[in-house]
Amino acid sequence: MNKNKLKAFTVLEMLINMAITTIIIGTVYYAYLSFSKQVSLYQKTIEEEMNLDSFLTQLKTDFFKAEKIIQSKDQSFNIIFYNEEEINYSAKDNYFLRVQNSNVDSIEIKKIDIQTEVNTVNQEKHVKKATVFCSLFSESIEFSVSKNNTTPINYGNQYK
Repeated sequence: MNKNKLKAFTVLEMLINMAITTIIIGTVYYAYLSFSKQVSLYQKTIEEEMNLDSFLTQLKTDFFKAEKIIQSKDQSFNIIFYNEEEINYSAKDNYFLRVQNSNVDSIEIKKIDIQTEVNTVNQEKHVKKATVFCSLFSESIEFSVSKNNTTPINYGNQYK
């Protein structure tokens, strides 16, 4: 009997183990890659939705706080507040821009529809409603904001 016989794996057993390990590592890598792509896509989708929601909220707030909203050009208007602060909204090259001082915000749009009424006193075109057509998650959507009272209220001597 040979007492010095070493117990070890054969070359064939080692190749089979390496092949199984390679398959497991490849499967885990593919799963990780797919998962990270889905997370990245989800983050991009959420960011797109948040940007649109933020812009819409700001537009609604501006309309609500405005003293008057005057159409300046065909696809743009100025929002004038009671403190004489002014914000410009304009549509250029499929983007809807909000310019306040040196800050510029934008969203990508398909088109904008602005409804106005003419002030008979000063002939200004006051914006009553703005409807923005854009896309979110590859679906067409539209949102509208309106100002019921586009001319300032003059309370005069009501309380005397």
